[in-house]
Amino acid sequence: MKKAVILMNMGGASNFGEIEIFMKNMFNDHRIIGAPPFVRKYLAEYITKTRLPEVKENYEKIGGGSPLLEISQKLQKKLQARIDDAKVELIMRYTPPFAVDVLRRLKEEGIEKLYLIPMYPQFSTTTTASSIEDIRAMAKMIGYHPTIVSQLHYYDFAPYLEAVEERIIEGIGDDDPKSLNLIFSAHGLPQRVIKRGDPYQKQVEAEVALHVERLKEKGIVFNQVHLAYQSKVGPLQWLTPSLERMLEEIKNKRALIYPIAFTIDNSETLFELDIEYKEVAEKLEFETYRVCRCPNDSDSFVRALEQLYRQMK
Repeated sequence: MKKAVILMNMGGASNFGEIEIFMKNMFNDHRIIGAPPFVRKYLAEYITKTRLPEVKENYEKIGGGSPLLEISQKLQKKLQARIDDAKVELIMRYTPPFAVDVLRRLKEEGIEKLYLIPMYPQFSTTTTASSIEDIRAMAKMIGYHPTIVSQLHYYDFAPYLEAVEERIIEGIGDDDPKSLNLIFSAHGLPQRVIKRGDPYQKQVEAEVALHVERLKEKGIVFNQVHLAYQSKVGPLQWLTPSLERMLEEIKNKRALIYPIAFTIDNSETLFELDIEYKEVAEKLEFETYRVCRCPNDSDSFVRALEQLYRQMK
């Protein structure tokens, strides 16, 4: 049986031309905006039109595009080198490579079984569920009927935790961790999504607790460890505390930030965390404000994904 491992992610605008595509597709996702299709389409057009100039300015500040696809392609290549019984593919939700195009090719190649692995460690209806739903819908549309095995989360998978902790240790550098406040920054969600039963918040909190315990076992103890949320948009009530509020509460003005909801660096780590929140920290006269890199295509993360695939078989 011919198999493929699919690494699923949100996608990101690799250039200015893809920014509008990304925004329209994201805001037209019923998992993101739960409105009737015609209302959602109007809102997607309106939000994109009003926010596009500002978003383009933000992308200019990180070099004109998100590195998410480029890093993902490096990860794909490294993982393929470790897996000889399946093809490794990427599918993005809102920018190319889209599910329909990749699935058409896999159908032509006679791939009969798909292993879906999200690049989101914690499960949410707005991310992992949306990607899986899209892949199933596109497969049905083109008359492709492979066996599909889905990994829903791996926030508590030891090899993944190790890859994250490597980045945290890199972020500490020569500093004494006891002088730093470690802030796990997670992408926020509207509270109503959580109230409907989305497990994202609980899984993020559980992962933070695991890291604290595992780092302690390695002899790494921070001044304090916090969880905060970033990326709020719109008037709805979102998960709290916000990262900005958390920074305001740090008394010794020394913070190390880890983007716990992402495995690949993107505009929300490189613009929001590296630039936007750094400006907040500077206004608050922080002595140290440092952002850890995501696991990206690190050898430890590649090994974690390989082990995850072997476990799924």
